[in-house]
Amino acid sequence: PAPQQPKPTQPAAPSKEIFYVQAGSFPNQDDAEKLKAKLALLGMEASLQTAAIPDKGTFHRVRLGPFKGGDELNKALASLKQNGVNATPIKTQ
Repeated sequence: PAPQQPKPTQPAAPSKEIFYVQAGSFPNQDDAEKLKAKLALLGMEASLQTAAIPDKGTFHRVRLGPFKGGDELNKALASLKQNGVNATPIKTQ
């Protein structure tokens, strides 16, 4: 394969990793909307992301973020746990 051209450098950032918190994933969009509404009442802004999962169908993910670092992420996870939401951190780049 042809060598890749180097990407132009951007101002130094502490990390290129971006974190999201997945609060839930549901085959039923209404269930996802209910969790999003519950989070809104807690003062947390969540978004819905629809994903087609092979052999399982369409799932509606409830995610918060992006978070730039561990402290922010951990605070969100702790707050969710206190409110009975078992969330999972998701790392992207």
